[in-house]
Amino acid sequence: MKKSLIAVAVAAALPTIALAQTNVTMYGIADAGIGMQDRGGDAKSAIVVSSGLQSTSRFGIRGTEDLGGGLKAVFNFEAGMRVDDGTAAGLNFTRRSVVGFQGGFGTVVLGRDYTPGFTAGGATDVMGYGLYGNYLGYTVVGALNRHGSVYHGIETRASNAVHYMSPNMGGLTVRAMWSVGERTAAPTRGGDIMGVSAVYAGGPLTLQGYYQQLKGINGTGTTNNNQFGIGAGYNFGAFRLTASYAVADPSGDNNKHSGISVGAGVKLGAGEVLAQVIQQKVATGGTEPKSTTIGVAYVHPLSKRTNVYASYGQTRNNSTGNFALRAADETVAPNAVGNDPKAFSVGVRHTF
Repeated sequence: MKKSLIAVAVAAALPTIALAQTNVTMYGIADAGIGMQDRGGDAKSAIVVSSGLQSTSRFGIRGTEDLGGGLKAVFNFEAGMRVDDGTAAGLNFTRRSVVGFQGGFGTVVLGRDYTPGFTAGGATDVMGYGLYGNYLGYTVVGALNRHGSVYHGIETRASNAVHYMSPNMGGLTVRAMWSVGERTAAPTRGGDIMGVSAVYAGGPLTLQGYYQQLKGINGTGTTNNNQFGIGAGYNFGAFRLTASYAVADPSGDNNKHSGISVGAGVKLGAGEVLAQVIQQKVATGGTEPKSTTIGVAYVHPLSKRTNVYASYGQTRNNSTGNFALRAADETVAPNAVGNDPKAFSVGVRHTF
């Protein structure tokens, strides 16, 4: 009888112990809008329902376990999805997939995560990598247009990597990363990515800077792509200003890609009007593709988790430009080289 009572007591206690050990949270964003897209040239404009205009729609799972002495185990898996058609990219977790430790030293994780440069660049994008005319128009241009280059303006994520983030030191946060290409044949360092960034966010002032190097494979050798940039922002209360400058410079070729942005936000009632201009060019050693992108948006909160928005953007290319217009997870590519894509949407975003 006594043994039975002990067994029942242990069994009843087990679920409580398991819950106390690990704190697991499911979270996500659902974002969708309706509007018009025009790729320019001979293409006809189309009415579209889109997913991920202000923020990429996603769902994720993250958790921590207190190991004692100020040390925690942490993990995060995050997958992208599209609200407009219900697809979820094969249910993979390519947005984030990490596990590691957190303590007074900061956070160290292994796996796939954002690069230091991408995180820093977003700190001085007035649109926060969302809505038409945001800074993604520069960061992902290599993948979209490949003006002779296979590189992004800022490499977004890195797999097979060690990622480090410092604790907040009086407003300063430092990130560092090393991603291995895992090659056993020459060049063995091909595919490696290294990066470091610093972001200062103290009071109304924000400053950021980063440097990254990607070792691309070029036959039996490597071609380094050096990515670096700086940015600043200042919040005056009723309005705020941001500016960024960045370069992606592959060694051994003539595809230096540069971008500059200037943005502003103005409070309007409970909401905010946002505007940004981005200019970029690729030095090809001959023709120089260039573009100017403008974006204007209004974001109005309905609660802490839900807001509505209206967003307009346009990219104007020169005769050799093939730059697209970007929202968070929506791309309006030009119909042909030299065409000017534009788009307008209204939508709703809910975080959970």
